[in-house]
Amino acid sequence: MYIQLKRVSTHNLKGFDLKIPLNKLVVITGPSGSGKSSLTFDTIAALAEARLNQIKNLSFPVTPLSKAKGLLLGIIPPVIALSQGVRDWFLYKNISEILGLFSFISLLFYEKGKIKCPNCGSLNFFHTLKDLILWYKNLPDNSKFYFLLPLQEASSKALSYLISQGYTRFFINEKEYDLSEEEIPHNISSIYLLFDRMIKEEKGLSRLLENVRVSQNINRGNIILKVLDGEVSSFNLNNFCFQCGNFLLKEFLRCKTCRGLGYKEKKPCEVCDGLKLEPNYLESELFSYSLRDIFNFTLKEFKHFLENNLLEIEKESFQNIIFLLERAEFFEIDNLKLSTPVFDLSLGERKILEILTLFSSDLQGVLYILDEPTLGLDENKRKKLLNLIRELISKGNSFIVVEHDLEFIKEADFIIELGPEGGEKGGYLLYALPKEEYLTNKNTLIYPYLTKKTFFEKRPLSKEEYVEVVVNGKEIKLLKEGINLIYGKTGKGLTKLLKGLSHHLKSQGHIVYEGEEIFTIKGEKFLIEYVGIWEALRKIFVNLPEAKAKGLTKRHFSFHTREGQCPSCKGRGYKKLEIENFFQEMLCEECLGKGLNYEVLGLTYKGYKIYELLDFTVKEALPLFEKVYTVKEILYKLIELNLSYLRLSQRLFELSGGEKLRLDIVKRLCQREKLDFLVLYFPFQGLSVKDLENLSQFFRKLNLEGITIFMREAHPLAPQMADKIIGEIN
Repeated sequence: MYIQLKRVSTHNLKGFDLKIPLNKLVVITGPSGSGKSSLTFDTIAALAEARLNQIKNLSFPVTPLSKAKGLLLGIIPPVIALSQGVRDWFLYKNISEILGLFSFISLLFYEKGKIKCPNCGSLNFFHTLKDLILWYKNLPDNSKFYFLLPLQEASSKALSYLISQGYTRFFINEKEYDLSEEEIPHNISSIYLLFDRMIKEEKGLSRLLENVRVSQNINRGNIILKVLDGEVSSFNLNNFCFQCGNFLLKEFLRCKTCRGLGYKEKKPCEVCDGLKLEPNYLESELFSYSLRDIFNFTLKEFKHFLENNLLEIEKESFQNIIFLLERAEFFEIDNLKLSTPVFDLSLGERKILEILTLFSSDLQGVLYILDEPTLGLDENKRKKLLNLIRELISKGNSFIVVEHDLEFIKEADFIIELGPEGGEKGGYLLYALPKEEYLTNKNTLIYPYLTKKTFFEKRPLSKEEYVEVVVNGKEIKLLKEGINLIYGKTGKGLTKLLKGLSHHLKSQGHIVYEGEEIFTIKGEKFLIEYVGIWEALRKIFVNLPEAKAKGLTKRHFSFHTREGQCPSCKGRGYKKLEIENFFQEMLCEECLGKGLNYEVLGLTYKGYKIYELLDFTVKEALPLFEKVYTVKEILYKLIELNLSYLRLSQRLFELSGGEKLRLDIVKRLCQREKLDFLVLYFPFQGLSVKDLENLSQFFRKLNLEGITIFMREAHPLAPQMADKIIGEIN
């Protein structure tokens, strides 16, 4: 079985045809920007979604109206996709919420929990009519029992009122009284109205339910069923405290102090200790454990808690939860607490949580599309991921994975290579072959690296100098003007170690650029604006004689002002067209995707219209702006990081993760005149081995300029690039 694509031309893809086998592990590889995400997410996943929508709407146009350009022939399985990077979860969301365990505990608590009354402190177990009926059905036939109603106020006044309503039989101080014939005792500790004497018989259930209905107005659904010479069973059928009558909400009530966030400025709330619930709920119980204890469980402890307390039939009903917890144990993150917030997780731990949520259901016949799922994972966990993928394939699922890890590629069944470069020079289908043929083909981009033992140039020989930093009471030596790597197992606090090192260096007065752990680009829409080129150029363009003659100001050279934006697309460069619930991105016909107004785009600089300049690649733009130092510096750095093919007006959302990361490095480096340290989190993201060679060369150039680099990376090739490796510090 195959997925068959025809004339695929999404973004920079060059209109090729492709057959992708199903029920296999298919790996797509190639340089950053070569079109891997365009093929997987913007084409295959988009066409699959469009096909599904067509079926739902019973509408079958020849070409789906989506950003995907190409034809999908034949059938395609349901698609589940996991994009590059990690999900942008709310920072204060915790593991129990991410994995759906918070809702699961809430459900269990509603059915089996005991809620603590904030008024009197008693624990209350709420029931449903279903519980009451089940109790009755399990009672032996002909059993005799009392239908009792406990009174909240144990006083002669309460008794007098009920007597006036015609009720005379009571249990007072555990003794039966008929007050139509007997006196009310002087000392009263407890009172139960003897509402009915009953027998388990054929028509007894309807009588029981009628008693429940009538008794609701007397004590709000609190019932005691006492078998003669047998057990006593209490039932609370409404949301009122059994002891004091206080109204209680069985649903979880979020902490009012922190508004349910658990944390204030990343510190635990002083009222709920970071557990997000009101104190009386935290002291409530489920299976004899307080909710405070349960939400402080590790995933491993929570798994044992369920195994020891759920009935076998319940374990079958909640098999997906047990399955998920087993996966957490498999990936060795079951030491994490349910209450651990997102901001306290490493990138690798967040990636594993994504994988857990993706594979938590035992699905079959699904096509999984994953973009670099090994991000942040150590070598052992990468192997575990491969084993899990193989297990899921054996159940009839298919995988298309964008990946650069050489060992991962070697384990694939079928390999697709795009290239030969990124951007306009990429997007070609180079090879689509079974693994055996691909790995022995000497013409592939990856072949030179399959047997290569050394991938990166080493630090030039010089006198070794070290910077001493103290973290957790231990001294760490960083190699000055070298590449320092923090390397080791996922989830061992290595990212926190890097943050601690960075903070220490800043406190010593060093100039440090610290990249983002979870990399995002927000706000700016075009490359020329993001890296700072446009800010320098508009100072030049506003002084052009033609601009002055038109009375243009700096506001006319902005993507974000009313004066500067293209009035048709509002500075976006494109429009969204909706037809029958399908969206098509259409290039703005007025600004041709540039986002600026026609007065600015029509200006001439060195013989070129500005709209022509914006279509220049980085490499093409360099000779034109060679005398503009700020622009030239940025363009040089982009070229050194192998981004010369990008257009100045390139929209950022079109770029791959590896391209965006390198853009950010250039932007930060060009914002400072002097830099001592460059701190990076997982800088290998989205980069092929060839891209890593270019990155290594760029880092070495920075070393020669006096910049010391230290980074956290889990990629297997990272130790080869490093001059000094720092492991775990206990």
